[in-house]
Parts: sequence; C-alpha cells; structure tokens
Amino acid sequence: MKTPKEQKIITKQVSKRLEELRPFQAETRGISSWIEYVRLGLGMSLTQLAEKLGVAQSSLSSSVKLEKEGRITIHKLKEIAEAMECDLVYGFVPRKKIEDIIRDQAIKKTIKLMNETETHMSLEDQKVKIEKEERLEDLVQERIYSKYLWDQ
Repeated sequence: MKTPKEQKIITKQVSKRLEELRPFQAETRGISSWIEYVRLGLGMSLTQLAEKLGVAQSSLSSSVKLEKEGRITIHKLKEIAEAMECDLVYGFVPRKKIEDIIRDQAIKKTIKLMNETETHMSLEDQKVKIEKEERLEDLVQERIYSKYLWDQ
C-alpha cells in the first residue's frame, strides 16, 4: 500500500487526467449508438459495414441493438471500431472530482466512527468535551488518504 503522501500525489495525477474527460462526456450525451453514429458519419450502409466485418447484416443489427441496451462486449465494439478505422476509447468519468469523492468518503467514515465512539462513551457514562464539528475536520484529514478509507 502507498503512503498517504504517495497516495495524495497519485490521486492528484489521476484527477487531473480524468477532469480532462469531463467536456467529452458532455459532448457525447445523446449518442445512443456509436456504431450508428460513426457509420452514418462515414456514409457507410449497414450492409457495407457488415461486409467489412464478414458478418450478416442481421448480426450487425443485433450488435447495434446490444450496444443501445448497454449489453455489447468491449471485444465486439473493438472489432466494429476497427472495421470503421476507429479506435475504441474506454474509460470512466467520475461524476465529481476524485478529491471530492475521497473527501466525502472520509467524512462518511469519520462520522460513523465518531457516532460509534460516542455511543460507547455514553454507555460508560463519559462525555466528549470537544464539539463534533471541531473534531470532524481533524479526523477527516487523518483518514483522507488512509489505506482503510474504503473498508466497510
């Protein structure tokens, strides 16, 4: 496992690269089938693409249907992309910055642990003297790049 300092550097690098994809995500909304989108852009009929792939037109139609349903394999998409002289680009675009996802998880985990601790302390008739909000930020910072952050 990486040290917290190493993990922070890795996270920043990954976050920077993934943030560059966010505009691409917005630009591609509404495209239900990349096979159809690129094929139409190339001016290629379904029959012509099927011939290039060496498959029946019905088989290619099935692939388009599977793509629209989100059930096509990456292997099949690569094959079809290749036939259209394209590269398949596959990736994940986080809904928000990676650092924000990590911070949210650290807050969730910290609050859970604080609540458990307070429950145990109250059972022992002890009181926490520092306000929850004061303790929260320090504890979040301690956990933010912990190797246990994503443990259940």
